[in-house]
Amino acid sequence: MWQRVLQATLITVVLSVLLLGIPLGWSWLNLNRQELYSEANRILDTVRIDTEERLSEDRPIDEAMLQQRVDEQVDLNIAIEVKVDDLTVRAGDPPGAGAIEVRTLGTNGQEITVFIPQSDVRAHTASAWVLIAVAALSALSIGVSVALWQAQRISMPLARLSRRAEEMGGGRARGPWKPSGISEIDDVAEELARSGAMLAERLEAESRLASDASHQLRTPLTALSMRLDEILATSSEEWVREEARISLEQIDRLTEVVHDLINAPRSSQRRTPGVVELRTVLTQQSEEWSPAYRRAGRELRIQVPRTAAVWGSQGPLTQVIATLIENALAHGGGRTLVKVRRNDHSTVIEVSDEGRGIDPELGSRIFERSVSGRSSTGTGVGLALARTLVEDDGGRLELLTESPATFGVFLISAPGEESDLGGEEDGGELGRLPQGSVVRRRSRGRTVRTPAGQDPPAT
Repeated sequence: MWQRVLQATLITVVLSVLLLGIPLGWSWLNLNRQELYSEANRILDTVRIDTEERLSEDRPIDEAMLQQRVDEQVDLNIAIEVKVDDLTVRAGDPPGAGAIEVRTLGTNGQEITVFIPQSDVRAHTASAWVLIAVAALSALSIGVSVALWQAQRISMPLARLSRRAEEMGGGRARGPWKPSGISEIDDVAEELARSGAMLAERLEAESRLASDASHQLRTPLTALSMRLDEILATSSEEWVREEARISLEQIDRLTEVVHDLINAPRSSQRRTPGVVELRTVLTQQSEEWSPAYRRAGRELRIQVPRTAAVWGSQGPLTQVIATLIENALAHGGGRTLVKVRRNDHSTVIEVSDEGRGIDPELGSRIFERSVSGRSSTGTGVGLALARTLVEDDGGRLELLTESPATFGVFLISAPGEESDLGGEEDGGELGRLPQGSVVRRRSRGRTVRTPAGQDPPAT
């Protein structure tokens, strides 16, 4: 800030010196030259009077008389020349070329000329330039001093205001604002303090709301989880046990989402991505969404390689894929295909359907909040939140094609262990594990490992 103030002041001073100093200097030089002419005319009048007295008394004009007038000049080295009839009398050093000349005729016919050498003219001109330069430098020095004082006077309160804003952002602002003497900065500081207080109140209210919501959600989720555990432990129907297991996994994921949403505002650091096996995530999504697709008379098909591990966070990544599958069900048509393509460096999860696609006018704004294809029921938050969740793990979410609608989730590939599962299965079958594999589930806060086909322990 102080640099800009100093620069602006210096530019103003320099322009003022140029705009005022150049005409003033030119006028001063002309005035100096006129003074030299006036001095030469004064000397000329004196010599004319002397010569007329001599000639009126019939005395000759000699060099001594003229030299006396030359010696009287302290600051000028003049030369005088007098012509009477055929007689020419001179006194002083030869003036040389370019000298100032003034001449007149006396009443007795004498011609008198006074010379001021060019060296004296240059000397007087140089002195005038020196005075002009001194005045310009003085003006610049005063301007720099005033600019430094003014810049410091303005920049210090602004620096204080910046530090206070930073402290308010970190929740460390304490004490009232000390007036700076600049009303505009003091007004901004007061408004910033009021805004900070209002923001703190809103954050506190949101924190209380999140805390209350967490307690209100945990109780029914825990009760529902216990009820499903009981169904899973007592039921002998395989399809009932399968639906209970899928429901438990959904409750676990919902509990993790609630936990992340509650703790996200309290955390000052971003989450650290880990290795996520896409086959596990897509299996879970196939189990959850296949019934909804069957009721809609549509097909959900998933293609995933045997090994498809990426760097990310399993909960947020699951939420992103669920959002894309849900959007395809709500807005798309025909078969929805979830396809995984990968290499040693990157992995792409493509979600596409066979519907009409996305309006081109909406395509460029599809990831903006409050933009939704369902004006009556959509909130326009899903895709915006999904992109944020992917970017937090170092990936990106893009709209690859508008018609048909194809979304791509780009992630960093990670090393993973190979599985015995097939390389391509449809959505209805991908969620079912082969006989003898291990099912992981949570039961009242702990993880239970149960061999498939056996009853879990009583809980």
